[in-house]
Amino acid sequence: MRRALREKFLIDVIVTSPPYNINKGYSLYDDGISRQEYLLWMNTVASKSVKILRDNGSFFLNIGGTLMDPLIPFEVLREFLRAGYKLQNTIHWIKSISFEKDDLGRNSRLCDNLSVGHFKPITSNRFLTDAHEFIFHLTKNRRTFLDKLAIGVPYQDKTNIGRWKSANRDSRDRGNVWFIPYRTIQKKRPHPAVFPEKLPKLCLLLHGVRPDLIVYDPFIGIGTTALACLSLDVKFVGTEMDKHYIKIAKENLISRERAIKQEKRKRKNTH
Repeated sequence: MRRALREKFLIDVIVTSPPYNINKGYSLYDDGISRQEYLLWMNTVASKSVKILRDNGSFFLNIGGTLMDPLIPFEVLREFLRAGYKLQNTIHWIKSISFEKDDLGRNSRLCDNLSVGHFKPITSNRFLTDAHEFIFHLTKNRRTFLDKLAIGVPYQDKTNIGRWKSANRDSRDRGNVWFIPYRTIQKKRPHPAVFPEKLPKLCLLLHGVRPDLIVYDPFIGIGTTALACLSLDVKFVGTEMDKHYIKIAKENLISRERAIKQEKRKRKNTH
């Protein structure tokens, strides 16, 4: 009976972004505890989550640091490795990027230099503006199969199609560098550390979406991972200590469910 109960609650994918311990202004949580206490907490999260993750499951851990303290992601990663996880992929989440026409090749349609994405300049003359965070893809044995072309991108040089045995269509592996900008908003964010919905959506598609998939976000905040799950029609569960954030998450989910139902009705009426 106990074994059956435990198996019922196994998780396929975990997508989350815990506090980084960099003094963000959460309404309840203290984001400035000692490094030792913080890393011990991260080890607890890792140790408990690895027990409920399926053997072929994925844990996508979004973590960043600061210019003054850039080692936070690696120290947190170490705690997850100590708890039994293996690092299968390191994904670089790029928030802002610049292109120069001369570097993009003959097939580019870009007519001029271009800078895109969320950019918050700093005044330091020692450090570059940090436009990047990590997404560590953690598994139990580094053998989890992925649906790489579910988030595939077209070839810039179409002559690659057919040149390689694996390149039999105009879609290639996206790679481990993901440009995901924040959506521009004019009002104040209800949560101080929200990632774009596209981030968990890409993670879920990469792992592989199926009808019985169960997704968990242990730091669900205002429900961004849950919204991505709704858009992909997969089951989700989340935990959050702040009732205010839970209230916002529920409102966001109800609003999204209504929008999805309206869209389905429109499609039905069109056909």
